[in-house]
This record gives sequence, structure tokens and C-alpha cells, in this order.
Amino acid sequence: MWKGKYSEKLVHKEMLQLPDEYVIFNDLLFESNGRSTQIDHIVVSPYGVFVIETKGYKGWILGGENSEHWTQVIYKSKHQFYNPIKQNEGHVRFLRYMLKCSFDIPFVPIIVFDNSADLKVHVQNHIVVNRYNLNYAISQYRHAILNSSQVNWIVNAIEKHYTIASKQEIKRHKYNVHNRQYRAETSIKQGVCPQCGGQLVLRQGRYGSFYGCSNYPNCKFTLNKGDKILTLLRISVISNHLKLRSQWSKAFLVKIIEGITMQWL
Repeated sequence: MWKGKYSEKLVHKEMLQLPDEYVIFNDLLFESNGRSTQIDHIVVSPYGVFVIETKGYKGWILGGENSEHWTQVIYKSKHQFYNPIKQNEGHVRFLRYMLKCSFDIPFVPIIVFDNSADLKVHVQNHIVVNRYNLNYAISQYRHAILNSSQVNWIVNAIEKHYTIASKQEIKRHKYNVHNRQYRAETSIKQGVCPQCGGQLVLRQGRYGSFYGCSNYPNCKFTLNKGDKILTLLRISVISNHLKLRSQWSKAFLVKIIEGITMQWL
């Protein structure tokens, strides 16, 4: 956790170089209808509202816009983490719901990684940058969309709704997040899309086979070959096909499939 907080402090320090017309918020916790959302940074300006998710990962970062998980490769080891684009899209949806007003608010989601991260991600419609490129990415938005009264309304609304997260509140927020992830993984293991309830079907793409939602293009949920949850889906499908009932048989199948999956990465 301290690594994440340190990365957020470095990002905040970088953004302090922005002109005074940018209003910066850090480490925000919002709660509504029993659900909580923690946002690393929000920057309000006449050019848009920048919603920033910070990741302190180093090494190679692999992933795509619609992948469920991304992969960090460092020192010959691999670590998967939830797709930060999807994570930040959830933040933007929450802010749209909370900041209902008579004018349209232009949100700009940005993902920021450590300067030492080598970003090998396939993105077209989102901004994913290293920390040293953050201010440049923000400065590319130079067309004023919001007037001063609209900027002040957004700033006041954020100040009214957010709290500075305490350790207890962060703990409760993480519990809620893990609970939602557990429900999503349960759906995936049953071959059901966690986003829309459609069926997960095997598809063939430019980079090989993957599982996608049967409701595509309305739903663009996908599972990469390297996703750990995809291993669980394969186990569920194969064990049902072979009618494996013992835990020992399923555990043996896990070892086989995990070995094959690691060769794919």
C-alpha cells in the first residue's frame, strides 16, 4: 500500500507544475447508496475534468483496452492486476452520477505509471502514460469548454461530497471492491459475462484465441489468454466435460492448465 501512496505523491508533485487554472484534488473517497469509490486524483480546469488513476508498477506492462487484467513482467516474474482503464471508467461513471447538473462535464480519464515502466499496452481511445508525460498529456487539451462559474460549481460539488480516506474507510472500500470482484469471477467461472449476463464464447483474434461476450459489439468484455480467471474458466469447462468430481483430480488439472497458460505469456 505504501508504494501506491508514494506513487500518488510523486504524481501530485508533478502536477503542481501545472498553471493556477488547474484545481487539483488528491486521494478522494466518495460513498453513495452503500457503495464507495476511491479516486487517486481529479484535476478540474476550463479544458475538462481529468480523472487520474496512478499505478506504481515497474517493468513491462502488457494489456489491452478491453482486457479484464493487465500483466506486469519484472525480473522474470509475472503479476496480474485489474485493468486500470476499466477501473478508471468506473470512477468516471460515479462522477457523472454524482455531478449531475444542467451542463455537460467533459471527463478525461488518464492512467499514469511509474517512469521506469515500459508500457507495451494496446490502447487507442484512452490515455496511458508514464509520470513524466502526464502534464504534457493534460496540456494537449487547450480548448476551453467550461466557463469560470461552471468550474467553480464542479470544484464546490467535489468538496461537498468527498472525504479524505481514513485507514478504516480504505479497508471498508477494499472489502467492497473485493466483494464485487468475487461476484464477477463467480460469473466468469460459470461462463457468464460479468458485465451484461451474456455467454462467454471462444473467439479467434489477431493475437490468437480469447473468450468474448456473445453480445458483442454491444458488450466488449474479453478475457486474455494470460488472465488467471481464464484458467478457472477452462478448469470449469473441462472438469464438467470430463465429469471430474474429486478435488485431487481438479487440483491436478489446475497444474496442467496453469503450465500451459504460463507458456502462452
